[in-house]
Amino acid sequence: MLLSKLFLKSLLLTSALAVVHISPAFADAKDDRIAAMEAQMKIMMEEIQLLKAEKIVEDKEQATLKQQVQAIEEKTDSAIANIAPAAGGGMAYDDGVKVSMKGAAPKITKGDASWQPFGRMHLDAGHINDDAVDHPNSTEFRRARLGAKGKISKDFGYKFEVDFAGNGTSLTDVYLNYVGLDKTDIKIGHFKPAYSLEEMASSNDLSFIERSTAVDSFTSSRKLGVGFNTHDDNWSVAAGMFGGSAGTQSSDDEEYMVSGRVTALPVSEEDKLVHVGASASYRSPDQANDTFDFDARAENRLQVVDSVSAVITDADNAQVYGLEAAASLGSFHAQGEYLITNVNNQAGNDPTFAGGYGQVSWFATGEHRPYSASKGAFAAPKIARPFDLSQGDWGALELAARYSHLDLNDGGITGGEINNMTLGANWYLNDNIRFLANYIIVDTDNNAVTPNDDPQIAIIRSQMKF
Repeated sequence: MLLSKLFLKSLLLTSALAVVHISPAFADAKDDRIAAMEAQMKIMMEEIQLLKAEKIVEDKEQATLKQQVQAIEEKTDSAIANIAPAAGGGMAYDDGVKVSMKGAAPKITKGDASWQPFGRMHLDAGHINDDAVDHPNSTEFRRARLGAKGKISKDFGYKFEVDFAGNGTSLTDVYLNYVGLDKTDIKIGHFKPAYSLEEMASSNDLSFIERSTAVDSFTSSRKLGVGFNTHDDNWSVAAGMFGGSAGTQSSDDEEYMVSGRVTALPVSEEDKLVHVGASASYRSPDQANDTFDFDARAENRLQVVDSVSAVITDADNAQVYGLEAAASLGSFHAQGEYLITNVNNQAGNDPTFAGGYGQVSWFATGEHRPYSASKGAFAAPKIARPFDLSQGDWGALELAARYSHLDLNDGGITGGEINNMTLGANWYLNDNIRFLANYIIVDTDNNAVTPNDDPQIAIIRSQMKF
């Protein structure tokens, strides 16, 4: 604007000079007037030069400011890059700590060490159509667990888990493991002995709310001990030596067990898999009471008493054997096991108990159960279309049926016989949440805890894991 005004002044002065030169009336005074105008022109030219200098300074200041802004932006971009999610969704910090998401829980890593929380919640509710005895309709937290797992150093890992269900606390998996050998895991602590296809599967991943009666009766709970597992893509071998459970004490030599399991995949293709396996264990009872107790409920935990129970109070030892097989063809899955227990007792009648189950399941939405070669067991499916009403997705639906049998009558021991038929449906909202429904038809004999008690049981479960 100022330059425009100066230009206008210059134009007016030029016009005035022209008038002076062409008008005779001003001839006598033209020299003085011209001199005055030239002086004014000189002043204006000096003002123009000053403005040009100021413009140059302003341009330099703007260039400097631009450089400063650019430097700040570069520093900001560098800082953001240092905390931006890395591969796997992680964030790195200056002290070398990396935080990433693995499943639904964060994983913290620094060097070779790592820590990740995990947990599960299983809430059951059920109705029992009573037969020979009154069973309660009830609700309960079947499991409410929290824990952490990870690595302490390059070759050593750990797991620690506590269950808060039942208005108390109990230890589940608590162990240190060595993973420095290829495809081999060596554990010391409190964990499951290797035995049974259904037992090795996580309770989060079962097709039914509870394991079958035979597996529930003949397999062992977590014990203190040492064990190893080695595997390849198509086979696994696991074995261990164990004492009693955590939190138990004995006034004499405590129980001990040697257990082992082998598995193989004679068929392993992209959409077709066949699994076979065998288990064996030798068990010695606690010397303070020499007792084995084989019992089971009707594949639920709402009952307050067992359905069948064989208690042997003069036991020397027991040998438990199991055979297992499974096949998956796309979204169809079938599996079964047969288990037998030979008990040697002081009376010499040496009873033999047996049981087994067969089950089938099918994903109506096309999912399939993945297989873990290291565990020799099946896991939960990866949900193709997680629940999202805005997208019209409803998750996954699995339909299942199972028949199970357990006979605890032999050698003068009348523990009872039970046969169950279970129909199930599982609705997976996503990889971490599902709802289960089971309907169980029970048939027991006259040696059962309550003779010929044949209730029908409906149970639902809300399950969350992370």
